[in-house]
Amino acid sequence: MRLYHGTDTRFDRPRIVIPNRTLDFGPGFYTSSDRAQAERWAVSVSRRRKSGTALVHIYECDEAALGALRTKRFDAPSRGWLDFVADHRLGRYVGPAFDYVAGPVANDRAIPVIQQYLQAEDREVFAPVALALIKPENLVDQQTFKTAGALACLTLVEVSEVE
Repeated sequence: MRLYHGTDTRFDRPRIVIPNRTLDFGPGFYTSSDRAQAERWAVSVSRRRKSGTALVHIYECDEAALGALRTKRFDAPSRGWLDFVADHRLGRYVGPAFDYVAGPVANDRAIPVIQQYLQAEDREVFAPVALALIKPENLVDQQTFKTAGALACLTLVEVSEVE
């Protein structure tokens, strides 16, 4: 499986970085099977940091090795995905630890809806509305490598500059 990581820094080995903000699946090394998504991430990071060049690191992932690890997959936005993302964004996830998590990206349009979900008096009632508002057909994937064992499944193919 080919995966893409957008950044503003060239490196030889991926590593898990503890972010300065909460992310959908918590700390980890984030990739996507969608190159355009990784390019958007790269441009965003280089603009935010006001340094470096927008780059995409391209990896091959050993899916057989990954299958032997503790993994969590969300094939589509669901109540479980919404709660998982919400708990990570609030910094209060207390569930099982995973080596690898994959699922939809809570993109710029999804984040305000997730914020409403977090503030809802009755999440049970608001969840179906939130999932409809997120427009799941428009979301791309993110695949997060959360441990050294998971990172070992990645092999760097090339690094390319975003045009």
